[in-house]
Amino acid sequence: MKRFVYYLLFSALLYPLSAFAQQAFDFSDDAVIARLKEDIYTLASEEMEGREAGTPGEARAAEYIKMRMQEVGLEPVFDDSFYQEFPFPGEWVWGENNHLSVAGHDFRHGDDYYVLPGSAAGEWTASYVYVGFGLGETQYEGYDDYALLDDLDGKFFVMEFFLPAELDTLPDLRTFQMIFQKMRLAQEKGAAGIIFVNSQSEREDPPVDLRMSRRGFDIPLLFAEETLLDHLLSDTASTLSLQTDIFRKDHTGINVAGYLDMQAEYTVVIGAHYDHVGYGAQGSRRPGSNEIHYGADDNASGTAGILEAARYISDSDAFGNYNYLFIAFSAEEKGLVGSRYFTESDAYDMEKINYMFNLDMIGRMEENTLTLIGTGTSPVWDELIDSTAPEHFNIRKNPGGRGGSDHTSFYLKDIPVIFFFTGVHEDYHTPGDTPDKIDYKSTLEIIQFSLNLVKALENKDKLAFSSAPSPAGTQRRTDGVTLGVMPDHGFDGEGLRIMTVTADRPAYHAGMVSGDIIISINELPVREIHSYMEALSGLSPNTKATVVVLRDEEKVELEVSF
Repeated sequence: MKRFVYYLLFSALLYPLSAFAQQAFDFSDDAVIARLKEDIYTLASEEMEGREAGTPGEARAAEYIKMRMQEVGLEPVFDDSFYQEFPFPGEWVWGENNHLSVAGHDFRHGDDYYVLPGSAAGEWTASYVYVGFGLGETQYEGYDDYALLDDLDGKFFVMEFFLPAELDTLPDLRTFQMIFQKMRLAQEKGAAGIIFVNSQSEREDPPVDLRMSRRGFDIPLLFAEETLLDHLLSDTASTLSLQTDIFRKDHTGINVAGYLDMQAEYTVVIGAHYDHVGYGAQGSRRPGSNEIHYGADDNASGTAGILEAARYISDSDAFGNYNYLFIAFSAEEKGLVGSRYFTESDAYDMEKINYMFNLDMIGRMEENTLTLIGTGTSPVWDELIDSTAPEHFNIRKNPGGRGGSDHTSFYLKDIPVIFFFTGVHEDYHTPGDTPDKIDYKSTLEIIQFSLNLVKALENKDKLAFSSAPSPAGTQRRTDGVTLGVMPDHGFDGEGLRIMTVTADRPAYHAGMVSGDIIISINELPVREIHSYMEALSGLSPNTKATVVVLRDEEKVELEVSF
């Protein structure tokens, strides 16, 4: 396989676009499965290094996908290029020039303190003041740490990270949301910077990222370890000198798209993301892992699916009333960045798109079950799916148009969508998602089903769009507590069915298992995702809750510690 990949990459550099003539393809089941294996084994090979967006591995995958599109005879979408490059920020990185001295005493970054991700970079010299918990009446009526403080403008605020014990028991506590509120108030009070401290011996220091890594701030932000904390609290009349060296590396993602121009008024988009999570790190379900996460199902399977769809549609006389755009998105794992960039750009007129099919994780079908998300985004979907689906398929419909994949970017442009999905499995976002575990026969059947839907729509007018509720399990919590479970997106019964349980998270330690159906949390009924989120919203860190699940039709009561 390594020789095959290198040959393809090398030949792409040698031959211009005109050298690729459209090939004739064999569409027997055996031939299609052979191509699916070739594509998935290549995309999920060691040479691709997990295809993390912005890495050489992803660039090699993009080159491979482009070559496959050229073999089909597709046209480039982005002027004369198959590539749409876009910038996106990477993780925060500390430079070598982080320095802090207080009253002439130097402190070491990483030992005595650390600069928080999101901090402003630069140099400052200023006095500092201890502001307690940094709370004002805007947070809690009758509680104001600033009431007796004046002359604050231009000083560094030394601030407790956590809350006082008497307030820390409030049921609606949102720790990190409160941190942001405290920071905003400090800036309103004139803070030149904030040094967070933790003088509460019973509380563990917060994690280094403080969940701030996705945003930047206008002032320097530090967290002081015990040595610096003792110095700051013992001598509040001193001046500090600070230099922060922190930045985010800019990366480049690559959307790869090919176009089948039928000179039609409207266009059908068939898309899939091809990026994955590289060697793990952020996004891996194996914390601390530094192994290649091959991403065979997620989402080499969907990428192979759009390539096969391109072959079939370009080779068939059954299509001609619509144009077809086949696109492999980058940086889906970074937050749908590539598809959002495409839909917000002027690369293609969104008004001309009829509908979008999204193939994401179609390689691990179990018990013939296929989830279709987005069935409420057009009034035609339900009847068309029922009349077209293979009889042995167990179709789970979910009407929502939003969710954790690239169809969302199109739905937000009022475009009907269908997201084809065979579900999360034990190898999801781990090094175990390898090509040998793909069920190639069922992957073929899903692709054939999607193409039969496309064929059935070929002679229909442009589809009407309908707004739809968000699908279960696709909303991401940004504050409060989480159980650490992946809901079953296609479950249509009462309650929240668990697809997988993440190791070392609250649900795992409480004894929840895949297949459990959560029906109540602290006696609050859980009927679907919205009541589940509402029940969680009343909980706070460092508390316990009673969760009742249905397991094999019997109620099981579990105690969960957050």
